[in-house]
Amino acid sequence: MRNQQFILSLSLLLCTTLAQAKPEQFYKPYVSSNTVENIQPKQYVIRAVNVTLNSKIDAPSFLNQDQIKARYIEKLNDELKQRNMLATAQTKQPIYVDFDIKQTRVFAGEGLKFISSKVVGKYAHSTLQYSSTLQSGNAELAKLVVGEQISMGNKGSLGKIVRDLSGAANENNELSDIDSFAHFMAEKLPKE
Repeated sequence: MRNQQFILSLSLLLCTTLAQAKPEQFYKPYVSSNTVENIQPKQYVIRAVNVTLNSKIDAPSFLNQDQIKARYIEKLNDELKQRNMLATAQTKQPIYVDFDIKQTRVFAGEGLKFISSKVVGKYAHSTLQYSSTLQSGNAELAKLVVGEQISMGNKGSLGKIVRDLSGAANENNELSDIDSFAHFMAEKLPKE
């Protein structure tokens, strides 16, 4: 008799828990909205990319804001294609992704610019903050906000340390930083 009561209580608790469960598991690490559906397969269309570029130093030989935006769009689409997550014309229910990116370009010694412009060195790294929204049709599915991340390039933290200490950084290092940011952003998109 006690076993039957225990099983009944456990079943009731399980049913209650499942009924009240939020759909957050569908789009982790994104935070799901209240009215969310689990779209399968998760295939994405990059719908909008807004980039705000900040830099304390005028660097005309580097990419401008529009060129950086184009690079993000290209690399995000490449990353999705490599992961088989890029929607095609045959995708029945694509998930639209909007990115709002804030990138700050940092040069070695820029905090000492008040002493002399000669103190300012070469490109050091970029920092990235972004938010992303997933939508299907006009319905918002989920959002993600990522705080400041420091770029590591395509060779990781050791490669960045070598780059910084050698003074060999240049415009191409920013390209690899953007590419690694795009990789990071694509990794955060829900896969299943």
